Amino acid sequence: MATYYFVSTNLDAMRVNAYVEPMDSKQYFFDMDPKVYKSWCKEHHLPTFTLSQVHEWVTKKNIIDVEQMTNISKKNQQDLREKLIINPFVSMNALPASDGSATKYIFELSPHVYIEAVAIQEKGYETLCISSQAGCPVDCKFCLTGVSGLKKNLTVSEIVAQLAIILSKGHHITHVVFMGMGEPLLNLKSVLPALDWLQSESAFNLSKRHITVSTSGYLAGIQQLIKKGIHLNLALSVGAANPAIRETIMPIEKRNPIMEVSQALSQYSKQHNRKLTLEYTLLKGVNDSLDCANQLANLAQFLNAKVNLINLNPHPKIPFEPISQSALMAFKDALLKHKIRTTVRYSKGQDVVAACGQLGESNLTN
Repeated sequence: MATYYFVSTNLDAMRVNAYVEPMDSKQYFFDMDPKVYKSWCKEHHLPTFTLSQVHEWVTKKNIIDVEQMTNISKKNQQDLREKLIINPFVSMNALPASDGSATKYIFELSPHVYIEAVAIQEKGYETLCISSQAGCPVDCKFCLTGVSGLKKNLTVSEIVAQLAIILSKGHHITHVVFMGMGEPLLNLKSVLPALDWLQSESAFNLSKRHITVSTSGYLAGIQQLIKKGIHLNLALSVGAANPAIRETIMPIEKRNPIMEVSQALSQYSKQHNRKLTLEYTLLKGVNDSLDCANQLANLAQFLNAKVNLINLNPHPKIPFEPISQSALMAFKDALLKHKIRTTVRYSKGQDVVAACGQLGESNLTN
């Protein structure tokens, strides 16, 4: 039996279909290209429109259990259960914050390997913070995800299913940020096709403007986006605009200098006229000085970028402390004096270890 998958090298280009040897006897739904639905159905002796029906239920009605797909016969439902995987996870656990501001979802990929996603309540809408890797190889010193190291790159199914499952739980997701576990630009092979699922009118139909991909500054990934003409809303995790400080808290600086990253991001922003966001996590006594604020302002001016300030979300395994509220406001004021558009992002879900920089505890405690 053939397994179908697609690779999208340009979100607006035609997908490339391929056949590979199956890893098991079942097909992962989100690894398929809708162009092969009919041929897959024929091969498995199902009506040729069956997968199109599944597609409609999953992406438009937020139903992922084939038994609830009422326009598919019982016999065909049984066949689908035996041959198709919509939910690729072994198990799932939901941890709602006590104030209702966020819900952390823990998905088990295999024994002792987990990923986490967070549904965040905003004013008038809901954002999903999604993961692209299990663990992370970048090892930013202020982020818990890197403590466990990289477990694996996620497949297209494992990325898209986070959204599909959380939608099926009654959430009304309109915004997605790839700011969960992992460095997305190190897994573009899966992230780009996953974005196709999220953005396509025939799939989940989320606005491109409502999807942001974060990066720690992986230069080769940015250059790949430029070369292939791929339009994304990017957010750069700065750490510090001073290279010497940045290297102490973000080891990626050694091989991906922020000066070179900034040049590439400037080229990318001009190519696509997309406004860049700079994410800046404040660490007491490390990157919170007036000089650091002025250096960040210079970087933001060069990139014509807006700045999101994030006070560190503490954890016993993170060797830093957050700054005081007064110091946070002083840092913000220093940026505003340079006319930098600046927002303070107040964390949600800290009581379930779901705040920014806290994802990944499940890989350390299970």
